Amino acid sequence: MALGSIQSEHPMIYNTKGAISVQSETAKTRLFVVALMNLSFLLLGSNAAAQQSIEENVRPAGNVCLAGQPCVGSTAGSASAATARAAAPVAAVVEEVVETVAAAVVEVAAFDLESTYQMSCFACHGTGAAGAPILGDAEAWAPRMEKGMDAVMANVVNGVNAMPPKGLCFTCTDEDLAALVGYMSSQ
Repeated sequence: MALGSIQSEHPMIYNTKGAISVQSETAKTRLFVVALMNLSFLLLGSNAAAQQSIEENVRPAGNVCLAGQPCVGSTAGSASAATARAAAPVAAVVEEVVETVAAAVVEVAAFDLESTYQMSCFACHGTGAAGAPILGDAEAWAPRMEKGMDAVMANVVNGVNAMPPKGLCFTCTDEDLAALVGYMSSQ
C-alpha cells in the first residue's frame, strides 16, 4: 500500500521527511485547550490565588516545641497538652541518644599510646632523625633519663633541638606525653 493512498483515506497521517506521523484530532484539541488554559491563567489569573499558593508552599511543616515551654511562633501559654504528651517520649529518646553518644565519645577519646607514637613520634624516634633517641635504645635514652623525668618532660613540652614542642602532638596532655616517653625509653 502506498503512502499516498493511506494519506487520502486518513487525512491526519502525513509524511515528515520520510517518517510517518499520526495525530488525532482529539490530541490536537486537548493540547490546544491546555495551552489556552495556561495562557488564560497567566494573563487573567488571580493574584490572590498565586499568593495563597506561595504561602502554602513556604509555610512551616510544624511547630518546634520543648517540654514545659510554649511552641515557637505561638502565643504565650498556648502549647497544648497533646503537644506536651507527644514531647515527653521524644525527650526520653533524645536523652538516651545523648547518653549513648557521650559514652561513644569517651571511648573514642581514650588515649591510644601505640597509635599516637606512630602518628607523632615515629618519624624521628623510629629512625633516629636529627639525633632523636630511637624507640627501645637504652643507651641513647640513659643520659636523658639521668636528668630526671621533669627535665625530659620540659624538653618534650617546650621542644629541644630539632624536636618541636610536644612533638607536634597538640592533642596530648602532659600525662599522655609522659606515657609516650616511658613507652619509648622502656621498649
